[in-house]
Amino acid sequence: MAPHGKELSEDLKKRIVALHKDGLGYKKIAKTLKLSCSTVAKTIQQFNRTGSTQNKVDQRS
Repeated sequence: MAPHGKELSEDLKKRIVALHKDGLGYKKIAKTLKLSCSTVAKTIQQFNRTGSTQNKVDQRS
């Protein structure tokens, strides 16, 4: 499936994961960083699944 928007920077993805590890919920993180809840959720779920915030394309190189 093709992406529908701009890719998040690696720094932003790491901030999302860090805030989640600090105990903040998806809604609070989304409001703090001015992102949608689904963007935050997908980023955290990807991190939990792969242990990384990098996209598949980035991981091959």
